[in-house]
This record gives sequence, C-alpha cells and structure tokens, in this order.
Amino acid sequence: MIIKKLKNIKPGPLITHLVITLAYPAVKAFTVERNGLVAFTDSLTIVGLIMLVVGIVYAMNLHGDFDISRYYLQRGVRSFRLFAPRQTEGVKQDQDPADFLRYCKEKRANAFNYPLFLGILYVLASVVIAFVILS
Repeated sequence: MIIKKLKNIKPGPLITHLVITLAYPAVKAFTVERNGLVAFTDSLTIVGLIMLVVGIVYAMNLHGDFDISRYYLQRGVRSFRLFAPRQTEGVKQDQDPADFLRYCKEKRANAFNYPLFLGILYVLASVVIAFVILS
C-alpha cells in the first residue's frame, strides 16, 4: 500500500515543495557566521516538525474527516444569499450528503501527502546530520 502511494508522487509538486521548504534552512546556513551546518540542521528540524503537523492535518483531510462538516458549512453559507458559491465545486442545490461524500472521495483519490512525506524526510535527515556528521 505504501508503494502504491509512492507511485502517486509527481515531480512538479515535489520540487516545488522542496524549493520552498528548504529555502529557509539554506539561507539560515549561509547567513550565520560560524557553524553553518548546525544552523542548517536546527532550522531543518524546525521546518520538518512544522511539516509533520501540517501533514497530519492534511492526512485527516485526505481520509475524509472534514467532508461532512464541509458539506453542512457550504450548505449553511449558501442560505445567506450574500455569498455566491462557485459553480464548479461545492454543494449543488439538491445534492444529498452521500453524493457529496462520494464526489469528495473521487476528487482526492490520487492525492499524495507531500507535507507529511517531506516532514518525515527532513526530521530523519536532521537526525542523521546531527548524530553522524556533527558528532
């Protein structure tokens, strides 16, 4: 099952996530006067832990934990008439919850959790750097 999920990795979003999340540790490592590798390891650990938290919340979203809440929230917002929901997504006029849940499940069928994957990778990399290279 894990191998099946790893096949869903697309290089474009992965490279984008890597560039954005490694920018701060790289800048921190080059701007510090001494011990650039220690600064890189520390900032990589912080970024990795933040990515883990974001990845856990995103995993909950991918498992459908927020779908029914989203259905009733969109339906309630629609009743105010001040807000015009987008026609391409969201609750249709006569859509029941089962159809909405099925639509949401189909929409995220091939999604991959990049934040969780990279968070685990960054924390492991910072542990390896801290204990193997720096000791």
